[in-house]
Amino acid sequence: MRYLIEHETALEYPAAVREHHVELRLAPRENRHQTLLSCEIQTDPAAELASYRDYFGNLVHYFSVIPPHTRLVTRLRAVVETCKENPLDFLPAPAAEQRQWLKSELSREPRLNDFVLHRSDAVPAVGKLAELLPVPLPEFDEKETVQDNLLGLMAWLPRVLEYRTGATVVHGALTDALRQRGGVCQDFAHLFISVARSWGIPARYVVGYLDPGIHAAGEQLATHAWAEALVPGCGWLGFDSTNALLVNDRYIEVCVGRDSHDAAPQRGSFKGESSGNQPTVKVSVLDQTQEQ
Repeated sequence: MRYLIEHETALEYPAAVREHHVELRLAPRENRHQTLLSCEIQTDPAAELASYRDYFGNLVHYFSVIPPHTRLVTRLRAVVETCKENPLDFLPAPAAEQRQWLKSELSREPRLNDFVLHRSDAVPAVGKLAELLPVPLPEFDEKETVQDNLLGLMAWLPRVLEYRTGATVVHGALTDALRQRGGVCQDFAHLFISVARSWGIPARYVVGYLDPGIHAAGEQLATHAWAEALVPGCGWLGFDSTNALLVNDRYIEVCVGRDSHDAAPQRGSFKGESSGNQPTVKVSVLDQTQEQ
């Protein structure tokens, strides 16, 4: 698949702010399933961008607008090719061998422990969640493969969470979503991650885009969030619990992290007063596959 992505974020301020420093995690990642063909980022007021790779391998663009301004706009235009038609196109090892492989991999690659041990309000220890759930937490079945356990986890999530547009705030606590039995894509991803980590499976938070045809009912076209888990024989396998789908070539991965705080598409600081207004975000994802 080939997609043209256009993403615009506008920030408005009631009075002039200055010395505005911004980081962007908007450029799609490159991996064996995804190729970035072009990427252009512009700002208004105009600023010179620099870039670096963060701890998780995300491409981060950063810039500063020093003079006073009441509006800041960032625009991304990127073309991406994806090629992961069948996410389960691999030969799984027996369940016991998979568990041993995970233990060995965590010992061999210490950084993976960040995706098992990290806890926050967004991805708390499951012990804090049990009393908020209407049904018991799922248990890992050692007779089943890792991927089958994770598929069962994804099927379990709709029993405790209902998708509701605007039900929770960005970077909100997972417990808030569970108390009201409703949340948005970040809450589905965070809950999946919390349970997977309790099983000893490395799991990470992903922000990206997906084909408009598979958005959840009522979900606005913007960035989307899902979870990835490390599956023996496969690598990082994506689980979109919001839509009950495995991530394939209709998803465009932008950035990853331990939770939504690590993978924020835009963050910044400035001097001046803020009204607390939310940014205005416009996103367009256009399938260009037939134009190749």
